[in-house]
Amino acid sequence: MAQMTFAEIGTLYNTISDELGGGVTHQNQATLLRQVSTVQTQLQNLINSGALNNLDGAGNPAVSVVHAQNIADQMNFLKSQISNFGSDSFTPKFINDVVRDVQDIVAGDTALNALAHQNNHSGFQQVSNLLTPPTPFPDSGAQTATLLQFISDSNSLASRAQALAGTDPHSAAVQQLITDIHTFSVNADAYSTAQGGLFSARFNNEFTLNGVQGTASRELITGLQNGNADLVNGAATVLTANANDVRGNMLVTGDTFTPAPNGGIPANIQTVHDAGIVFNDAVTKLIGGVYSGNQKSIVNDLNATQTGLENAITAQGLSGRALHDAEQVVSLLGKESALVAGIDTANPTQVSAVNGKIGSIQSQILNIVNHDATLSTQAVGADGTTGFVATPPGVTPADPGHGEHDLIATTHFHHLWG
Repeated sequence: MAQMTFAEIGTLYNTISDELGGGVTHQNQATLLRQVSTVQTQLQNLINSGALNNLDGAGNPAVSVVHAQNIADQMNFLKSQISNFGSDSFTPKFINDVVRDVQDIVAGDTALNALAHQNNHSGFQQVSNLLTPPTPFPDSGAQTATLLQFISDSNSLASRAQALAGTDPHSAAVQQLITDIHTFSVNADAYSTAQGGLFSARFNNEFTLNGVQGTASRELITGLQNGNADLVNGAATVLTANANDVRGNMLVTGDTFTPAPNGGIPANIQTVHDAGIVFNDAVTKLIGGVYSGNQKSIVNDLNATQTGLENAITAQGLSGRALHDAEQVVSLLGKESALVAGIDTANPTQVSAVNGKIGSIQSQILNIVNHDATLSTQAVGADGTTGFVATPPGVTPADPGHGEHDLIATTHFHHLWG
C-alpha cells in the first residue's frame, strides 16, 4: 500500500469514528479492526520516515512528533476494545474517551491540525460538542493520593529532563533519570490497569504504556539517550500537559462540582437549532455505544430533541418538505430512543445488530436535516453554533470483503452517514 498523508490517515480515522456511532456490530467489527490497524501502521511509517520531525521548527520542542506517536500508540487501545467488545461493562466509555482524545490532540496541535486539513481534507475532525463538560472522576482517598503523586512525579521528571536535555547520554545524572522515568512509567501503567472499571476506562489513555504518559516517557528516554534536546523538551511538555489533564479530570476531597440542571438540556426547546444542539450531545456520547453511565442521559437527549422538534414545527411554522422531513426525524428519534433504552446495561453491551440500528437511525436523522435546505439553515444558531452537525467526512464505508486499498482510493468522498 502506498504511504498515506497525515490528512488521508485522519480521513480514515473519521470513518472509524463514524462507524463506532452506536457501538460495535458483527457487520463492522472486522472492518473497524482493519481500519484501526491501517491508521496505526500508516502513521507509524510516517513518523519513522522522519516526515514529521521538523513540524515544530528547528530548535523548538518536538511536541508534534510526540503527539503523533501517541496517536499511533492509542490505536492499540481501540484494537483491544473493539476486539473484546462485550467483555467489559465500560468498553463503550473507554472507546469514546480514546476516539475523542485523539481528535482533541490533533485539534490542539497547530502543526498537526494544519497537516490534517491539507488538500481539502478534514482529518481527525472533532465530532459535535457535549452540552456540558464531563463530570470529574470522584476519587477515593487512596486514589487521590496516587493521582496527586503521579502529577507531582510527572512535573518533576519533566523538569529534570529539560535540565539535562542535550547533555552527555552516558553521564550518571542522565542514566539515573532514565531509570527513574522507566520506573515511574511502569508503575503508572500497572496502577491504572489494576483499578479496572470506570477508572481504567477514563484514565488508561493518560496513565498506561499506550497512553500519553507511556508515549511521553518513552520519547523522553529516547531523547536523553540520543542527546536530542528538541525531543526531550517536546516529550517533557506533553508529560506536563498530561498531568494537568489528569488534575482537571479529578474530583478530590475539597473540590466541588455542581452538575448542570437536567444534564444541560434547555427547559423549553422551540427551535430546530436548540433541538439539534441537544442531539449533538447524544451523537458524541454514542461513539463506542451505550453503557450504564450514559444510557439515561442519551435517552433524555433523544426525547428532548423529539419534543423540541415537535415544538419547532409550530413555533417556526414549518411547512412543505421541511415539515415532512421534521416529522420523519421526530419518528426516527422515538425509534432510536427506544433502542437505546432497551439495552441491558446491567451486563456488558454486546456486539449486536441493535448497535448498528442505533448508528443507522442517527445517520438517517443527520442526513435528513443536512439535506433539507430549510432545516439545515435553521439548525445554525445566531451564536454560530450548529445543531445536527454532520458526522466527520471520511472515506466510503468499506466492503468487508475488500482490502484497505479501496478505502484509500476513495478518500476524497465526503459523506454524512455514521
